Amino acid sequence: MRRLSRVAASVALVTFVLALPAAGAPLTFPTRVQDGFASPGPPMVTAAAWILFDESNEVVLASHLSTQERAMASTTKIMTGLLALEGSNLTDVVTISTRATDAGEREIDLVAGEQVTMSALLKAAMIHSANDAAIAIAEHVGGSVEGFVDMMNERARELGLTETHFANPHGLDAPDHYSSARDLLDLARVAMAFPEFRDNVRSRMVIFPDAPDGSKRIGTTTNLLLGVYDGAGGIKTGFTSEALLTFVATAERGGRRLYAVVLGSEGDRAHFADARSLLDYGFEQLGIYGTVSTGNPYVSARQRVEPGPLVATSTIETFIHLAGQGLMTDPPSPTAIVPEPVPLPVEVVNRHPVSPPDSLWTAFTFWWDQTVRS
Repeated sequence: MRRLSRVAASVALVTFVLALPAAGAPLTFPTRVQDGFASPGPPMVTAAAWILFDESNEVVLASHLSTQERAMASTTKIMTGLLALEGSNLTDVVTISTRATDAGEREIDLVAGEQVTMSALLKAAMIHSANDAAIAIAEHVGGSVEGFVDMMNERARELGLTETHFANPHGLDAPDHYSSARDLLDLARVAMAFPEFRDNVRSRMVIFPDAPDGSKRIGTTTNLLLGVYDGAGGIKTGFTSEALLTFVATAERGGRRLYAVVLGSEGDRAHFADARSLLDYGFEQLGIYGTVSTGNPYVSARQRVEPGPLVATSTIETFIHLAGQGLMTDPPSPTAIVPEPVPLPVEVVNRHPVSPPDSLWTAFTFWWDQTVRS
């Protein structure tokens, strides 16, 4: 029986040796598929400069020429509204000047000499984009339009808006009146911290006090996304021949607030289409979750001094956009304490090094001695 086993072993070895030429190709493993998922790029928009920002996660999702200085039109009134809230009381009574009534372009039809509350003027400026209301606010808060413009530029410097300079409180084209998509985003976020500002910019209508002659004055919003786009909450539109269409938009869904700023959009209501496309891209294509970059549970190869459990910490180091693939939109799991596994028993194995065989024949004779002769 032992002789039969030895013969079978010899035949197996010879078969292996004869098969070596046919198996000359090295053993290979399938190429590892690289991690990551293809992400669709941002949508095509007409805006010359724009930015899309996720405030909930403090991350710029996409941008194009976002620091380029451009005419900003009536998005100027974001600063006007901010200074009205910071530099006056909403109950203040403002006497309207002739300079205010002569503002031109879009107005709420103020009448020189009438008295209106700051609250009403702020609503007219932010909802109806009334230039006459913006001038009235400037004269009351700054003492004069020129004094108010100085306040606007000083506040811009305080906020670090390095690509912004104001020449008036309403946004009509003027030399040295410009901003950038990034600066307008930062300005809007500061203004939106005021509840009164948020309430105004998400309103679609303002019932202004009647004119001295009894005429009704009703202002309607310039933001056509309100009530139409899911979660839309403001903020300010604009248009001039130099700036073209501008829009600082925001929307919130599921506790996640996005901002889209578009400057220089071209075409009928193109600023609304551009902002909608960018917001859709953020909400639908860029669902975000954080990857756990540290904290994989492990057992050290060396004896640990502290007997306590290991802590799996989760640090959000990068954002992966997977919603477009329908894969994941949930936030990362909270930090968890992972008990250290019970150590495995140690097995001691004694090994004696031997010189490797220098030829196939040497290997065969070594095997023969260990197997056939045993």
